[in-house]
Amino acid sequence: MRARNHAARAGGSLPAPAPTRLRRVCLATSIAVLIGMTAPAHAIGLADAYDAALSADPVYAGALKEKEAGDANIGIGRSYLLPNLSANYSNYRDATGTTFFGSPEGDTSTNQSYRAYSEGITLRQPIINLEGLARYRYGKATALASDATFADHSEELLVRVLAAYTDTVFALDQLAFASAQKKALDEQLASNEAMFSNGEGTRTDILETRSKQALAQADVADAQDNVDNTSHVLETLTGLPATLNVDDLDRLSDNYQPKMISPASYEQWRDIALDNNAELDAERHSVEASHQQLEVVRAGFYPHVDLVGSLGKSQSNSVDTIDQRYLTKSIGVEITIPLYSGGMVSASSAQARANYERMQFELQDKTNKVLLDVRKQYNLCVSSLARIDALQSAVASATLLITATHKSVQAGMRTNLDVLTAEQQLYEAKRDLAHARYQYLLADLQLKHAAGVLRAQDLYEEAQWFLPTNQTVSTAKTSATSLHLP
Repeated sequence: MRARNHAARAGGSLPAPAPTRLRRVCLATSIAVLIGMTAPAHAIGLADAYDAALSADPVYAGALKEKEAGDANIGIGRSYLLPNLSANYSNYRDATGTTFFGSPEGDTSTNQSYRAYSEGITLRQPIINLEGLARYRYGKATALASDATFADHSEELLVRVLAAYTDTVFALDQLAFASAQKKALDEQLASNEAMFSNGEGTRTDILETRSKQALAQADVADAQDNVDNTSHVLETLTGLPATLNVDDLDRLSDNYQPKMISPASYEQWRDIALDNNAELDAERHSVEASHQQLEVVRAGFYPHVDLVGSLGKSQSNSVDTIDQRYLTKSIGVEITIPLYSGGMVSASSAQARANYERMQFELQDKTNKVLLDVRKQYNLCVSSLARIDALQSAVASATLLITATHKSVQAGMRTNLDVLTAEQQLYEAKRDLAHARYQYLLADLQLKHAAGVLRAQDLYEEAQWFLPTNQTVSTAKTSATSLHLP
């Protein structure tokens, strides 16, 4: 058994033409054989797929960068309240011509060429700045919204990994079921033909079996395409070469038994979602950010006060100060009072208020959608439990039915068609049972995601039910046994 240490780490196309599918299957088989000759087989578990997706999934990587960009809003907002220090320097060469009129000697002119420069440093510290305070609060709210959005993407990744993984495994199960059924029909057809040759069977039996066999062959082809499609989705999500070693995926244990969700009532899940859902949390912070944006605009009506200090040195920076050098130090309070800006502040305030109220309506809409999702996933979990129990009974009954039907055929009480119908019933019951189990696993994670309490540990706990194929009874073998295959 593989050793895992995940606790410390950390959401249909048309079938390909037959020749294209055949080439793809042959290519995949050749590559798989080549890899099998050069490297030992390594099973891929559900937890392995999640760990790989953390570094390979572009959606998650983009969400991480979005979070980093959002966190920068805190520093941007804080900058409006912190001191602003600036420096200036200029150095140039001046040439000045001066003419003096009305002197006893007549008009005289002088020309001068001199160096002029100035340098200085200015410190400005806001004292009363309502706009800066609102921008700081806006930055905090925006950063918190980004953090909540990233938390939602993190939970969504868990759901997407489980969905891609179980879709692929279920596709493999369907292929195994379809192959087992086709093999059973091949055996049945051979038996019918042998009996007909001995004068014991009928041509009708042969035609019925041959018709079922052709449909089974079509089911196998569809199942192969489904495996190819789902494995490529898993490969894209995780970066693992699923198309090359898809048969090495861990399979759901035959001993898997789902347990009742906890808490058991929808009302408790609803309350948990209202308090913890990451989407709602992000939307609430976005509403607060919109409110602070309104306060930023409103601050345009109010004065702001700054403490200003400066130190400057200059020489010959004007005609009157040629060849004179100055050192200037100043400190004081500067008050800026807005009087009229052409109505821009009033119009911007109306716009910001409308956006703020729109965000409140969007929050309510998001809340309704989240609660609907919670109810949907809760109902799906409950119904899946009942469906799994019913399908387990159906599989057991269908298995007994095949045995009884064979005996009835031998006694002359049933026909070949009854055997084929019983085998089809068992195939469908096993397929539906596998689907119901995967559906419950996914609904369980989706319910926790909608409630905002999904963690990586939840996926790791579900991953314990998936075992390497050499540690659990394979679906194909089970199906073949149930269908009385050699």
